[in-house]
Amino acid sequence: MELAAYLKSFLGLLAIVDPFIAVPMYLALTPNATAVERMRIARTAAIAVFCILGIGLLGGGPLLGFFGISLAAFKVAGALLLLLSAVDSFNAAPGRQRQTPEEEMEARSRQAVAVVPIATPLLAGPGAISMVIVFGQSHPGLKALGQITHLALLLLIILVVALITWVTLRAAQRVSVVLGLTGMNVATRVGGLITAALAVEILASGLMGLFPGLKS
Repeated sequence: MELAAYLKSFLGLLAIVDPFIAVPMYLALTPNATAVERMRIARTAAIAVFCILGIGLLGGGPLLGFFGISLAAFKVAGALLLLLSAVDSFNAAPGRQRQTPEEEMEARSRQAVAVVPIATPLLAGPGAISMVIVFGQSHPGLKALGQITHLALLLLIILVVALITWVTLRAAQRVSVVLGLTGMNVATRVGGLITAALAVEILASGLMGLFPGLKS
């Protein structure tokens, strides 16, 4: 049961991070970069994704407690944000939840694009951060394995997602040639469908927490 739950968490996080959606932006922002520079940008972006999501995982609980936000309320808010991201994925394009047009224009004038906008908000955006906070505070494996083991497994999941992001960005040119725009759009839409399904589950759980009468 716990293994299946963590596998589901991995697939869900991979779907919302969606490295394929960053491939066109990555290539567009590095048109004159050398192979070595592109490798460095890919590595930096992957490390930034791991750090951002790791901090969200470990610091999410204390942050909710500091502001007095209940987990149920955060689940509802996070689920709505994930649904918006899923709708953008169905359109096979990053929406304003991931990156605004103003941020894209500003990014094109910068040399350091690995962290902003590739790592955040394009990959490790508000939706992904919300997801890891929810997973960290409410997960089938939390009671069964204990908090430390649970958080360690989630950090491992984040690490694997970051590694997949690194491999995808390093092979961005090959991916764009092999899959083509249509193939990447299909992968993004499948990820959007998985994200939407997870968002509905989180939303239902949050609503039942806010309104216990819905359980009956």
